[in-house]
Amino acid sequence: MRLISSILFLAISALLFFFLIDPLFGDVKELRTNVSTYNSALSNSTDLQKTRDTLVEKYKQISSEDKDRLSHLLPSTINNIELILEIEKIANIHGMPISDIKFDSNVGVKTNSADNTGNTSASGKISAESDPSSYLPYGIFPVAFTIEGKYETFIEFLKDLENNLRIVDIKSVSFNVPEYSSETGGATKGEIIDPNIYKYSLKVETYWLK
Repeated sequence: MRLISSILFLAISALLFFFLIDPLFGDVKELRTNVSTYNSALSNSTDLQKTRDTLVEKYKQISSEDKDRLSHLLPSTINNIELILEIEKIANIHGMPISDIKFDSNVGVKTNSADNTGNTSASGKISAESDPSSYLPYGIFPVAFTIEGKYETFIEFLKDLENNLRIVDIKSVSFNVPEYSSETGGATKGEIIDPNIYKYSLKVETYWLK
């Protein structure tokens, strides 16, 4: 009788372990893991708040003049007209006439011409979903223009454009050699052409924060 009772006790204990205690122990382990994850996330959140507060304090210490300079360096809008005026101002300083200014007025404007798959429509304009550059934290604004002047003056123009506060990357430069006056072609008869004056075509890019 005692043997049967011992066997029944062991069997009941085994059943309780496998069907009750073991699952509960697994749940406890999972809860401990979750608690550890939440504690880690809470610690990271606290660190992020401290970092945010530190950055806010540093930002408050920046002078208004420096903030304006940073805003001009990388503005929050395209400001295409202001950029063109700056380039024209630099060109005028060196006595270089600027012309043939071209830029895409649709840059920075999200179009809805694409379907849900992100493909382009018949208009050929690409939506933000299918344009990889739309996922960048900054926008790219291309500008093309032509200026005229001597080579030495052109070099000085490029230096001033490089040292200008707003970021401008020169993507390509090409130039045309002046044509001499002749009976068969070139300049209009009687027009005097300086052989040292070249026509330069530039393509540049500037940026803004989205």
